[in-house]
Amino acid sequence: MTANPERELRDRQTTAWHEQALASGQKRYLRRAYNGELVSYLPEEYGVGRNGLGPKIHTVWGHAVLVVCEIIALVAVFSAFQFGGGELSGGVLFAFGFFLLVTAYSAWNLIKEAKATILRRQRGLPTPAE
Repeated sequence: MTANPERELRDRQTTAWHEQALASGQKRYLRRAYNGELVSYLPEEYGVGRNGLGPKIHTVWGHAVLVVCEIIALVAVFSAFQFGGGELSGGVLFAFGFFLLVTAYSAWNLIKEAKATILRRQRGLPTPAE
């Protein structure tokens, strides 16, 4: 017996609708939202994955802060080597290139989450919790 039979009924209805949408060929994610409800999200509504590998950032502002900090660190490291008078070795260039790719990935996550947040607000969907 569950604590809230109405919520269990809503969960079953959402799961049935989600499975029907999957059977029709749609790609969807069935996840709990921060308000506790089970919601079926389209990939563009879901945004950045909140579990698995990668940063566990849930807001657009969090992604923006991450990207800005990475850009500042990237510029600082490159400037230190540029004005330090030393030669840039292959290892330093490799590290710089790798960090540049990490920054690009973070910027891509920022854009993806910003678009998803706008779509969720337009469609009245809660933010995914997982």
